[in-house]
Formats: sequence, structure tokens, C-alpha cells
Amino acid sequence: MITTGIAAWLFGPQILGFVFLILGLVQHFFPPKKINNWYGYRTPAAQKNQQTWDEGNRYSAIYMIKSSLVVIVIGLLIALVMNTTPITLKVREAITVFLFLVSGMVPPILMITATEKHLTKTFGNK
Repeated sequence: MITTGIAAWLFGPQILGFVFLILGLVQHFFPPKKINNWYGYRTPAAQKNQQTWDEGNRYSAIYMIKSSLVVIVIGLLIALVMNTTPITLKVREAITVFLFLVSGMVPPILMITATEKHLTKTFGNK
């Protein structure tokens, strides 16, 4: 892994933050119009009817955009600390891989949980 130059600042959680940001923006500005199995926030609660589908996709896109910005900021702060702290290459790589995995799992899990709670609060269990 390259640990100098721009790669040292971009590779890590922040790169996943940028991916989530792009996905959230696409879903926000080009939401799926109808319930489908290919594109959008596709859980049983969201696919109950068109109203839950629209709200689930609207809410999850906004949540994804907000959480991606948090991941980008946290990733850049971690890069700042790692690039100014003398640590070995192996330790740096281990930390980067761990944070990459965490940032790839935690935001989507939180988004699904929050969206499901929002749909239940908004529409109930009908």
C-alpha cells in the first residue's frame, strides 16, 4: 500500500464515505419511481406499498448522505493523526484495514435500522 502523498490522505474510511455520498446523492436526485427488485431501499417494510416505498427511499438517501459526510470527516481526521504520528507500516495498514471494514459495515447497518424505525413510526405495522 502506498502511504505517501495523496494516497495516504484518501485511502481509508473516507474513500468509502465518498462512495456512500455518491450513492446517496444518486438515490436522492434519481429516486426509484416504482417498487422494484433492482434499485432503491428494498426491505419488506419499504415494499409494502408505494407510499412506504417512496418514504423509505427518501429517508434512506438523506441518511446515507449525512452519514457519508461523517465518515469522510472522521476518515480525514484519522488520516491526519496517522500521517503525523510515527507508526510502522504494518500497524498503519492494520489500522486502515480495520477502519475500512468498520466504515463499510456500520453506516449501512445504522441507515437500515434508522429507516426501519422511521417507517414503523410513520406508517405503523400495517
